[in-house]
Amino acid sequence: MSQTTFSILEAVLISSRSEGNDVEIDIRNNLVEFQIFEHLAKPYIDATIIFVDDFGMRDTLSMAGTEKFRITLGSPDDLNEPTFTKFFFVGKVNSTRKMNERSEIISLNLIEDHLYIDSIKQLSRSYTAPIEEIIEQICSIELGKTVVRRDFEGTAQGDRKIIVPYMSPLQAVSWIKDRATTRTGGPIYLRSILWSNNLILSDFDSLMKVDVVNKKFPLRYSDAISSVDAKDDLKRPYYSVISYNEANADNMLSQYENGNVGSYYSNLDAGTGISSGAHISIRDIVDEFYSTDLISSDTVQTIYDPTLKIGDKLSDEYNSLNIFQITSSNTYNQFSSYHDEAVIVDQDKNIIESKLKVKNKIIRSILKKNILDIGIEGRLIFSAKISTGNRIRVLFLNSAAGSENKDAIEQIDKRKSGDYFILAINHIFKDNTHFSQLRLTKIGELPRDFAIE
Repeated sequence: MSQTTFSILEAVLISSRSEGNDVEIDIRNNLVEFQIFEHLAKPYIDATIIFVDDFGMRDTLSMAGTEKFRITLGSPDDLNEPTFTKFFFVGKVNSTRKMNERSEIISLNLIEDHLYIDSIKQLSRSYTAPIEEIIEQICSIELGKTVVRRDFEGTAQGDRKIIVPYMSPLQAVSWIKDRATTRTGGPIYLRSILWSNNLILSDFDSLMKVDVVNKKFPLRYSDAISSVDAKDDLKRPYYSVISYNEANADNMLSQYENGNVGSYYSNLDAGTGISSGAHISIRDIVDEFYSTDLISSDTVQTIYDPTLKIGDKLSDEYNSLNIFQITSSNTYNQFSSYHDEAVIVDQDKNIIESKLKVKNKIIRSILKKNILDIGIEGRLIFSAKISTGNRIRVLFLNSAAGSENKDAIEQIDKRKSGDYFILAINHIFKDNTHFSQLRLTKIGELPRDFAIE
């Protein structure tokens, strides 16, 4: 296993001059801290850079707030390792603090270049195509960004005619993307990652079917779980969890209050005058997760309690919220509009009217239920090119007294441990170290056949 460490190879400040010649200054040796933020729901990466200004940045470079940074990451010790370069615009000056008469510490917020372009443009245009193609057109033509489909099977909505009403390109993309779902109601993600300058288009269903990235060496919070480190201490940075925190864990009350366990969905079609409605249960969504292999059949789901009864009915049989909307079908004749429900065919070739909007809302809420924040060394992240949307296995010891003398598998807290879905990553470079904070969520316990090497 490679022992390569990764760091910032260059941090070049690029200032444009009126004469047309760019001035470049590498401030890597002046860096105090550099942080990068990735999020599954964001089509851009932002960052924070803190450095010592002893070269007269504002005066000498005539800083105007439109400067750029070129940040290159890689291994300073192994030239064969790949490097990764990202370009950022200066978003704003967070703070400035004097060190002495000749130098000061400056903190800047950085944003990816296409987000800066997005702030300048607005769209008012009609598009007719599948939603994924509309997203690709907007990103390519308006932002100069290529969209790559990765772990993506396509949206369930089919061709749509959509009119974008005076929005910025990324606002339009977000609005359109939020209307798209998979056949199960799963969300669509357009994200920016550290390892590519393209935007990545993925869907929840496909991402959940991809195997965990660290099956051989699951992350663990306690050395007592395994003796791997005793055999080879060099492997510790690849599996050791340095810190963790559970945020808003198991808040089922809010799930009931928001109608995410059981609710009634009704729709009035203003074009035809037809009103339709149906009970939506989380039980049906979870069953579909199992039938489509989004959750393995040998894994116990942790989304809700299927046995809980309130009075004489199961808790998901109640309508804790009534969702009512008005739509108009056939607005554009042969093309569906933004709000029209998708008509899909089931496994028996029967045409069924889906309730994907409500399912999408519930699934998004499910992903906010079992949240866990962990901190690890950044070596695993860089070596495996881990990004948001990947799944990662994390193990915790149970709290039962006396369990330390049992077999390693019996020491595992099977409820807290599991295969987690990565929602966000914060990379922190400071004092020649790389630390990563991950926000995770899970919808199932560990598979019954998991093993520890």
